[in-house]
Amino acid sequence: MIRRAAALLICAVLAALCLLPACALTEENHQKVVRVGWYETPFNHKDTFGRRTGYAYEYQRKIAAYTGWKYQYVEGNWPELMQMLRDGRIDLMSDVSYLEERAEYMLYSSLPMGEELYYLYVDPGNKEISADDYRTLNGKKVGITRGTVQIGLFDKWLKDRGLSVELVELDTPEAESIALLHTGAMDAFITLDTYGDPESAVALWKIGSSNFFFAVSKKRPDLLPELDAAMNRIQDENKHYNEQLSNKYLKNTGINLYLSLEEREWLEAHGPIRVGYQDNYLAFCAADPKTGELTGALKDYLDYASGVLQNASPVFETHAYPTANAALEAVKSGEIDCMFPANLTDYDGEVAGVVMTPSLMRTEMEAVVRAADRQDFLRQSQIRVGVNQGNPNYEMFLLDHFPTWTPVYYNTTPECLDAVAARHADCVIISSYRFRDIARQCDRLNLTTVYTGVDMDYCLAVREGNTVLYSILSRIVGGVPESTVNAALTYYSVDNSLPSFGAFILAYPIPAILSAVAAIILIILAIRGLRVQKKAGEQPQPPRT
Repeated sequence: MIRRAAALLICAVLAALCLLPACALTEENHQKVVRVGWYETPFNHKDTFGRRTGYAYEYQRKIAAYTGWKYQYVEGNWPELMQMLRDGRIDLMSDVSYLEERAEYMLYSSLPMGEELYYLYVDPGNKEISADDYRTLNGKKVGITRGTVQIGLFDKWLKDRGLSVELVELDTPEAESIALLHTGAMDAFITLDTYGDPESAVALWKIGSSNFFFAVSKKRPDLLPELDAAMNRIQDENKHYNEQLSNKYLKNTGINLYLSLEEREWLEAHGPIRVGYQDNYLAFCAADPKTGELTGALKDYLDYASGVLQNASPVFETHAYPTANAALEAVKSGEIDCMFPANLTDYDGEVAGVVMTPSLMRTEMEAVVRAADRQDFLRQSQIRVGVNQGNPNYEMFLLDHFPTWTPVYYNTTPECLDAVAARHADCVIISSYRFRDIARQCDRLNLTTVYTGVDMDYCLAVREGNTVLYSILSRIVGGVPESTVNAALTYYSVDNSLPSFGAFILAYPIPAILSAVAAIILIILAIRGLRVQKKAGEQPQPPRT
C-alpha cells in the first residue's frame, strides 16, 4: 500500500512538472528559458555566416547579461508571432509599439527600447509618384504589414492631406513585401526607415514615428520585473545605449537621396557648389603640387557625393586656401559657398556667421610629445601646446576639451614640432590621419604620440541664411557611407612612396652615414674575396691520372 502511494505521488509530481511552462528553470544551469519571437528585419537577422545579429538580438543579449535568461528563438512573421504572444506560445517579443488594445493581452516594459520612424517607399524607377506632390499618391495601391501601429499612423497621415489609397495589409516578410514594388504588384510600401536602399526602395515621405518596447506575455508575469530591472541597469550603465543601437542598425540614408523641387531649382540656378579647403592638410585635403587639383579624402568624398542623389547630380568646384581661417573668411564674404574642414561650436559658429553641416569625417586627436615625456604627459598640470596660426578648429578644440592648456602660436606644423623638441612647447595636437606627413620629422626629433582620448568631427561650414544649400549638403552627407569615408582616409594616411636617397640623408643623417660605411666595407670584402678566388684559380693544377 505504501509503495502504491509513493508511486502515485511520484506520478503526480512528474505530471505537475510537465505542466510547467517552457520557461521554467533548466536542470543544468538553473537558467530561466525564455521563448522569444524571431522575425527577419534589422531587429533580428542572420549575417552571411549564419550568426544572429540585429538591434533586438543585441539588446536581448544585454538583458541576459543581467538576468541570466536563456533564449529559445521561435521564428515566424510579425502577425504570427503577435498571435503566439497573445496565446502564450512565446514569452517575449521585441519592437512592439504601444496600443491600448494590445495592452489587454500583453505586458509592456517600463522603458522603451527606442524610437522608430516609418516611411513610404517606392521602387527607384517609379515615375508616377512624385516626392514634390502628395496628390500623385491618390488611388495607388499601398502595402503595409498587418497588425502594425503603422496602419493607424498612415491613416491619419492620409486624412491630414486629403488623400485616398487602396491599402493592402500583408502577412509576408518585409523583404518579400518590398520586392512587390519591383513587380508592380504594389505602388508603395510602408515600413521602417532602415529599409532605405537606392537600389531596391527609396523613401519619399515620413508618415509617423513611435516608441517601441519589449512585450511580455501575460502568462509570464514573472519576467516583467526582471526585464524592467535589467533595462534600468542598462540605462544606468549607458544612457545613450538605445541611440547607439539605433545608429548601428537603424540609421536611415534613403530619405536623403531625393531633393525637393526647391532644392533642384536652386542647384540649376546656382551652378557648381564652390567648396573651399585648407591646403597641405593630408590625409584630408591638399592641392596636388603637379596639377593644382584637389587631392585627399575630400576629393574622394566629393566624387562619391556627386552621384549619391537620386534626382540630381551636383557639381563641386574646389578652391585651395593657405589656412582654414582664410577659407572661412571666403565663405563669409560669399567668395565660396562652403569650406572644409570646420569644427566650430554652435556659439562660435554664430559669432562667425556660419553653421556646421552634419559631420563628414571623424578623427582621433593625438598629442605629439617628447618620447621621454610620453608616460606622464597627460598627468601634467601645466601644458604648453603648439598651435598653427590661422586654424580655428584646433583653437576651439582646446577651449572645449583642454581649457587649461596654454597655446603657443607658430606659422607651420614643422615649427611647432621643432618647438616641442626644443622644450619651448610640450605638445602639438594633430589628427591621427595626419601623422604620415610628420612621421619622419618626429623620428628625427625623437617625438612620439599620445592619444588624447577625444575625437574631432570635421564638417562643412555654410554661411548663415543659405538654408537651401545647407539642406542639400545635409542630405548628401547622409547618403555617403561611413565605410567609404574611412577607406579614403586610410588610403591617404598611408605613405606608399619611398624617399629618395637625398631625402633619406637629410631626414636621417647618422643612420645614412652608418649605412654608407657598412656598404663600403661589404664592397671591399667582396672585392678581396674575388681576388682570393682568382689567385686560387691561377695556381698550377696537378696532372690527371
